[in-house]
Formats: sequence, C-alpha cells, structure tokens
Amino acid sequence: MRKLTPELLDHLPHDDPGALRSRADLRRINFFMGNERWIASVIPENTHHITEIGAGDGHLLARLARKFPQAEITAYDLAPRPAHLPLSVKWIQGDLFAQAPPAHGGTLIANLFLHHFTDPQLRVLGEWMCGFDTLLINEPLRARLPVFFGKLAAPFIHPITRHDMRVSIEAGFTPGDLAETLGLKLHGFHVTETTDLRGAIRLVCQRRD
Repeated sequence: MRKLTPELLDHLPHDDPGALRSRADLRRINFFMGNERWIASVIPENTHHITEIGAGDGHLLARLARKFPQAEITAYDLAPRPAHLPLSVKWIQGDLFAQAPPAHGGTLIANLFLHHFTDPQLRVLGEWMCGFDTLLINEPLRARLPVFFGKLAAPFIHPITRHDMRVSIEAGFTPGDLAETLGLKLHGFHVTETTDLRGAIRLVCQRRD
C-alpha cells in the first residue's frame, strides 16, 4: 500500500542552500536511473507540442528544446521559472489543479511527479491528461530493490535527499497501479508499462485512433 509523507524539498524556499544541494543530487539520481534519456528516446519525432507537469528545475525541458526545436514546449510547476531555461519554453507557475490543460494536445511528460498525489487527486489528473495524444510517465517503483539502492547511496547524498528518496519510494507504484488509478484505458489510451531494476516504473500511453 502506498504511504504518502511530505517531502522536505517541497516545503523549502527555492533558493535554500539545502534545496539547491538536494536538486543537484536529484539530477545525479536522474542520470543514474536514465530517466531523462528514456523520456527523450520515446518522444515521437514528429511531435509539435511537449508539455511537462512538475517541471522542477527545467533541466529536462532545456534538453528537449535542443532536441526538438520545432516543438512548442510548455512547463507547469509551483516553482518560479529557472533563469537558464530557453525563452522558447513557456513556463506556467502555480497549482496545476487550478490550471486548464493546453488545448493542442501533443505529448505530456510526468517525471517523478505523480507520486506526490493521493489516489483521488490522481483520478482528477487522469481527467486533466485525457486530451493529450501521448503520455510519458516515469515514477518510483515501490519495491525492495530501490530501497536497497537508496541505502547504498545514503552516505553520498544530502540529508534532505536521503529523506525524500525513502518517502518517494514509499509513495511510488507497483505494476498496474497508475494506469488503473488515472483511468488511462477508460480515457482511450493504449498503455505499455515497463519497470527498471534501478527503481523506475515507466508508462508509454498512446491515444487509440
């Protein structure tokens, strides 16, 4: 059963020294897990619109802006716009639940974001996502092996990261959880789900014709 505990990083000022260190840790963890490489590799080559919810420090979208210069890119996050982000990326700051989804559809990315929400909130987000053509979802796998890897990494990461990694795994998902809770099949998506031994559960969801 999922256990939701507040993550420390979510409640610190954006420029807090501990938060800055923890975000640097997260970039290294993302690299180790291959999350951004996986996302960049499965985005349809002909996509014209890319939207990321929970865009964080904007690192992924900056990379995608270089790879897909033809695409209109939009980010949603509570945090302010990162200074390094290309001006071509549209940044919408605020509560996602208070924002209307873009009307153009395209590709939606949720990278290590959905585990922050309760099941009722995820059902609402499933409705929010239903206008997109492709959903790319990468979340923590709730299993023993990721916990073990987290313990191995503990001496090398900031205490904030150490805490948040544990609670992220506890709030993560097992195979089948997300597709059912988000109602993806009911919303007309074909879902392909995989897991990675490094601790990720990944969904590629394509709207059925």
